[in-house]
Amino acid sequence: MKSLTSFLVLGLCALSACNMVENVDTPKSSKKMTYSYTCLDSAVSGSSTSKAVSRTTSFIRDLAVNKKEITDAVQNQWGDDFHKDAIESKSFVLLDDPAIHAQLQTILNDLLAARENPSGIQYSIYLIDDKQINAFTFGGHVYLTKAMYDRCKNNTDLLYSVIGHEIGHSEKGHIKKTIQEMELSEKLFGQEGMTYFQLKQLLAGSFNQKNELEADYYGIDLANHLNKDLCATVSFWKDMSKEENNYSKLEDFFRTHPFSSLRAQCLHDHILQNFGIDCSAK
Repeated sequence: MKSLTSFLVLGLCALSACNMVENVDTPKSSKKMTYSYTCLDSAVSGSSTSKAVSRTTSFIRDLAVNKKEITDAVQNQWGDDFHKDAIESKSFVLLDDPAIHAQLQTILNDLLAARENPSGIQYSIYLIDDKQINAFTFGGHVYLTKAMYDRCKNNTDLLYSVIGHEIGHSEKGHIKKTIQEMELSEKLFGQEGMTYFQLKQLLAGSFNQKNELEADYYGIDLANHLNKDLCATVSFWKDMSKEENNYSKLEDFFRTHPFSSLRAQCLHDHILQNFGIDCSAK
């Protein structure tokens, strides 16, 4: 399999704390969760043009690469190949800190145990030497930067939400779709398929905003089952929104992540609707 380092599946999800004003004694089943995306700008997620493009690209991808071919085992193989390639090419450097690794492994295990109808994907987690606040996942491998860990280490609940978000990308099938696109690009263009893939990401990257929110929601739901702080994400994205450019529909179309202000509102609404917790009452 060709080099995979150009296909990082980024899932930025840094968090900060806020107060919970109400708690729910019995966690709601994920089957009963309401996942709403109406908070995303309609020009991105709801326009007839974006829907038509999304349907067309999905049809082409599904026609060329059968979803059934992307099994959990296939996803793990892609993840293993990516990990090996990234280490050999020194795309990132793993940090060997036994105490931190034990903590992250415990959090990962807790979250995996809280899943309903879990996949057969085999997960592992790593700390990497990077000064950017970030986390990403591919084929069951979850990566946290040292900067992300440092941002969250004083509040373990934050780490649960970060890692839960990355698990969500796999459990909700986002990685499967990415692998479909990679295999399609190889079929059409061989080793130069990355050109197609990058173009596809540029033109349709904004549609991944829904995936990011779905992963956010999934991580929040797992955190709720584990009685963790659910308002942390809202507080963080509100803070992040102060550092972003002024809201622009045009810019939003070419973003792979929702604007932070929209993300904060979506998460606020999700938590309030599903758990009765008002994160604005900080």
